Amino acid sequence: MGTPKENVVDLQPGAKLGQPQEAYVAFAFAAADLLMEVAHDGRIIFAIGASMSLVGRPARLLATMTLQDLIRSEDQSRAINALTRMANGERVRHTLLHVSLPEGGAVPVALSGYPHPDHEGRLLLVLTHSGTIMSPTVRRDGEGLLGREGFEALAGNLVKESAKEADDAYRMTLLDLPELADLRTKVGTEATTEFINRFTEYLRQCSVGGDAAANLGESKYGVIHGPEVTSTDIEDTISTLAHSLMGTDLHPTAASVQFDTTGISSQEATSALIYTLNRFSQDSGATIQELSTIAKPSLSATVSKMREVKQTIGSGDFQLYFQPIVDLWSNAVHHFECLVRFGDAGASPYNTVVFAEDTGLVGELDMAILGRTIEFMRQGPGAEPSLRFAVNLSGRTISSSSMAARLLHLIIGAADLRGRLLFELTESASIADLAAANAVIQEIRGRGHPVGIDDFGSGAAAFHYLRGLKVDHVKIDGSYVREAAGKGESLPFLRAITQLCRELKIATVAEHVEDEATANLLRVYNVRYGQGYYFGKPMRPSDRHPGTKAPWVTPVTQWRNGLLFFGANGGGASSAQDPV
Repeated sequence: MGTPKENVVDLQPGAKLGQPQEAYVAFAFAAADLLMEVAHDGRIIFAIGASMSLVGRPARLLATMTLQDLIRSEDQSRAINALTRMANGERVRHTLLHVSLPEGGAVPVALSGYPHPDHEGRLLLVLTHSGTIMSPTVRRDGEGLLGREGFEALAGNLVKESAKEADDAYRMTLLDLPELADLRTKVGTEATTEFINRFTEYLRQCSVGGDAAANLGESKYGVIHGPEVTSTDIEDTISTLAHSLMGTDLHPTAASVQFDTTGISSQEATSALIYTLNRFSQDSGATIQELSTIAKPSLSATVSKMREVKQTIGSGDFQLYFQPIVDLWSNAVHHFECLVRFGDAGASPYNTVVFAEDTGLVGELDMAILGRTIEFMRQGPGAEPSLRFAVNLSGRTISSSSMAARLLHLIIGAADLRGRLLFELTESASIADLAAANAVIQEIRGRGHPVGIDDFGSGAAAFHYLRGLKVDHVKIDGSYVREAAGKGESLPFLRAITQLCRELKIATVAEHVEDEATANLLRVYNVRYGQGYYFGKPMRPSDRHPGTKAPWVTPVTQWRNGLLFFGANGGGASSAQDPV
């Protein structure tokens, strides 16, 4: 590729570019970047590339200028800081600046650079369009901020880059503005909107490439930036903006996490950062002060727990327990839900499972549990052909293309369990792309495995899921069942969900059925299936009895006509038990 002479400036007449420089030139033109060589004080020595589109000037004129001449006054301190850091031997990446155009206006650019490897006292810089830092397909809110998933992806990429370059130039700051929710009532919509626009613009300006700021929901925000910005800077700037624009005092709190991979892998560092982010964005009770104890530079405590969970998954050091789901109309056991237990069988697995979700390990856990269940269903008591078993899948598992592929591979290999192996989609984490998730669900259902939604009505699992996901059943969250059986406050919800599901031809399952009165109430409201301690606690089939049927007999279950029934007397039917 030829090099247009008007785009090349070299203060040494007759100097020729060597092979490395020629590669830089080709790269600069291909990527629409502006490559510059500058002195430590910012004086431009050489420039080549997309100078007109980035700085509004021919490259040949830049040798009469300094970098500071190109940058608008508001960004001068960041530009000088970047030059100082590079002069001290650091690598700088994606510092957002704005170039002042000769005809007026400004263009957002990202500055990257490092010390010149061959010329002491000089720096190699690249200016690029800031919009190229993030994919244009990433979802943004009305203020142009990233959503949580886009923010997670960017954080992961930058952690890997930091590990590769062996530096720790990035920080992730989490910002909490609890007073934001009441501002419209306090100062009016117009003033609030202006404030939000101004402070979100500030977050973008101080972020990596101008695109690494996110709206995390519930008046919480995140921004990835360099060391020139601190959490205190962010707090002070937003407080000042609030006072100047609205005449009111806000008290934002912020905590920063350093992208440090010392002693851990980039994947572990990414997972630990994402865990902190998820705790912040999803747990309304998690305060900045609490997160500060998590957000250590080395993230050692989180990584230690991650390694413990990974060891548990890898070694298979967990047990499966089974809780019956009973047909309320016939008292027959429809299927068993497979529940995982770690260590002490009586301990709840909830915290471990949520931790696995928040650190990205839940896919591995889901695959391990599914593999164990498939093995269990092929031999011993689990091989009884009249019994069905449901395995939980996290929304994060089916939302991950790599994990979904592994899941489908296991399911394809379990064709012999068609109709006996069921799945329940758990909703500790919301699903952003329902269409993609639904495609995976339909692949599972198409292979003969029913799929349901767990904990419906709680957290992320809401009515819009029934529009986006075609499933076979929904499990009504137990809190509604308890309230309906107690004060009756949730009876309208039960009526609404059962009526809607009946019209959609979706079965309903109620959790937390603790007594006969609750079971009878659910029958009145046309709930088809029930699960709870009334029908049986999570259990393991007895190893004291041979065959595939006898191990499942308990004080409240009996076999009759080839089916397992709830009730000491077969649910009111004959007490005769099938021979075993």
